[in-house]
Amino acid sequence: MYINPLIEQLERKYPDGNREGILRLDMNENPGGLPLEVVESVKSKLTPEFFSTYPDKTPLINSLAKFHGVFTDNIAITDGSEMALKYIFEVFGKPGSNFVSVFPTFEMYGVYANMYGLNHKKIDVTKDFNIDVDQLFECIDGNTSIVSLLNPNNPVGRPYTDDEFRLVAEKTKSTGSLLIIDEAYHYFYEGTQMSLLKEYDHIIVTRTFSKLFSIAACRIGYAISSAKIIKMINNARPTFDTNAIALLFANELINNKELTQKLIATELEGREYLMAELVKAGYEYVYQGGNYVTIKVQTDSKTVAERLLTEKKISIKTSGYDILKNYIRVTTGDVKYMELFIEALLELDK
Repeated sequence: MYINPLIEQLERKYPDGNREGILRLDMNENPGGLPLEVVESVKSKLTPEFFSTYPDKTPLINSLAKFHGVFTDNIAITDGSEMALKYIFEVFGKPGSNFVSVFPTFEMYGVYANMYGLNHKKIDVTKDFNIDVDQLFECIDGNTSIVSLLNPNNPVGRPYTDDEFRLVAEKTKSTGSLLIIDEAYHYFYEGTQMSLLKEYDHIIVTRTFSKLFSIAACRIGYAISSAKIIKMINNARPTFDTNAIALLFANELINNKELTQKLIATELEGREYLMAELVKAGYEYVYQGGNYVTIKVQTDSKTVAERLLTEKKISIKTSGYDILKNYIRVTTGDVKYMELFIEALLELDK
């Protein structure tokens, strides 16, 4: 039996299974989810006929095109932006070429690079959690297939400036490389590079409905790019990949401006509360954008995480990266959840 050696050699890590009854502050989901009335409104449209029909992406594509001021053939909807990235590597990742990103970053970038036979050239985030854009710039050459800029980076790494984006856009254009601008944490961080799509046809901007829009369970995201690139992404995906419930929810959410503003305000209030309490308690922390704060604990990070989970039913993120030794990453959300977290942290981290 043949097994693709690139797949066989992959070392994958998956989140633990059942998280019911846990305050989920580990994966940058909205810990409280959408307002119940919004969920009930969408559920009322789930008729037997709805379930018996193959999914139709057209309404959401039309809504996104209007929302972003682009044409419908500039949009590809996928099972989360994570799947958009998989298609991108499948289509545009030349085996044996280089993939360039900062490190650490979203783990699936490294997985996809290995899966499709690319060499991952890593530009380490500095000890003060800065990003050396000059070094990144120098790593992009004629053997570079794909470059990724996650903005803001996760788990740490400052956002890029508009000038830095333009420099990388020009460099990747000159080397014939594809540039991914990953905006998974847009809305928490206002900066966006959607305008670059009007000037460059080798850039893809990805977005997700898993973070601010709070439907991670539905697995839905999208990519925006030139019509040619979007056609190639669509060529790589199954006929009916995104489920109809996800499409329905996403279409309702992208058209609900009042809800969007409410979700933004709720997270911001909780984040500012948490950071103020951390200062009062004498904690060092890193916040550079996104719905997460990286905190240097007083004792051992893994011990703190284990005690938070077992004693308080609160799940947070730790890391094996040297740069994040004795740091924990905490998802931010409604003040009531941040109150529960900070109270538990102060009790257990001593």
